[in-house]
Amino acid sequence: MKGKLGGAAAMSLTIAISALPFATASAQWTMGSFGVAEYDTKQTLLLLAGVSASPKGEWEPTVGLQAYHLSFESGSARTNVFAVRPGVGVVHNYNGGDMSATIGYQFTTNNNTAGPVTAGERGQGVDASFGWDEWGTGGPLGYQVLGSYNFGSKSFWGRGRLTTRVSENGASSTRVGAEVAYLSGTGYSAVQPGAVVEFHMPAGQILGLGAGMKFANTGGNAVYFRVEGFLPLLR
Repeated sequence: MKGKLGGAAAMSLTIAISALPFATASAQWTMGSFGVAEYDTKQTLLLLAGVSASPKGEWEPTVGLQAYHLSFESGSARTNVFAVRPGVGVVHNYNGGDMSATIGYQFTTNNNTAGPVTAGERGQGVDASFGWDEWGTGGPLGYQVLGSYNFGSKSFWGRGRLTTRVSENGASSTRVGAEVAYLSGTGYSAVQPGAVVEFHMPAGQILGLGAGMKFANTGGNAVYFRVEGFLPLLR
């Protein structure tokens, strides 16, 4: 599960919508929960959490439901947005990594895509996402590419991440690296470079910390801080 943290965070964060198979065949499924909290110096707060699930195997279907809460300054008041995204797709598990693609529909309480730069595409409508995690078979480097596009709002978010292992103690390890994200939509775009550190634990749990800059063509720039977590529920 070493590469699951970023993919869970960029695919944005998925909550499982199919629990029926677990009652009779839980040993044949994998399931994981995750969460992200991100805050920046323009007082933008993003809280995102969820679960994803798929059968064990090389090529398998995957199901999920993504949800987030976004709060940001808007004039003299704050705007709050809540969004939920159920989705289905396929995942390819291979030795040293995985690739996945999903399609879903994002429902939101506020379909205005104007606002701050956030770690994900914005708006309501059908969306598609892709994720690739490569953690290797023993080497120090790990790679990640994520992307999502909302056809209703014409909003895109993508991110690339490179990490390297700096310490290892049995099944535990610490990784550090760099990432860059790009966000675009109607009338706005932004680039978000940053640094990350990940703590990988023996049972598959991952804790990630990140910080960097948001360079936006509207609304001004900001410094961001992020905490990520991944917890396997079925392995």
